[in-house]
Amino acid sequence: MKLTDFDVFDCFLSGGRDSALACYIAHKTTKALGKKFRLVHIDTRIALQETRDYVERYAEWLGADLIVVRTPHDYFELVKKWGYPSVLKNRWCWRFLKQEPLYNFRVQELKERERTLWVLGIRSSESLFRLETYGKLRNTLTRAKIKGLPVVEWLPILHLTSDQVDYLLRKFAIPQSPVWRKIGISGECLCLAGTTKKTLEA
Repeated sequence: MKLTDFDVFDCFLSGGRDSALACYIAHKTTKALGKKFRLVHIDTRIALQETRDYVERYAEWLGADLIVVRTPHDYFELVKKWGYPSVLKNRWCWRFLKQEPLYNFRVQELKERERTLWVLGIRSSESLFRLETYGKLRNTLTRAKIKGLPVVEWLPILHLTSDQVDYLLRKFAIPQSPVWRKIGISGECLCLAGTTKKTLEA
């Protein structure tokens, strides 16, 4: 498997710094390879308005089409039904706010009958969960599944450190979000699973 095997690069922008860098790299790569690039944002419906604004500004800055994939679910209605989500035992927020919209998006992609590559701003050193899941990968081009449907992912910043990401954001003059400058996360999926008190206060 190699990057030239794919017709369309769908880069997922959460509004965070990692995905901003990954999508910049993917955009430059598609231009060099003569491939199609699309910017994709998963709207969990619980994002800060500043995050939504940043995603639109970023797409305009990059000169890319923006596809917004939106969950049909209301977070607070789900809280009433399932309780507040937690990292390990009650992580319904991932299933309803991200996995389901991603699955529906993949179904639509398959109907288009083009060889599509998903580009994700995942870093193995970002968390213990990411380290356990992605830490052993050497090739940043990998096969995965979304609810049983096959996808191929490219993880261009997988082995970068946080300091390296910061350096490259400055080097390429990538616009910064006021949200991740202040609280260190995208501000998109504030579902409380793994969110610290300090982050919430900020």
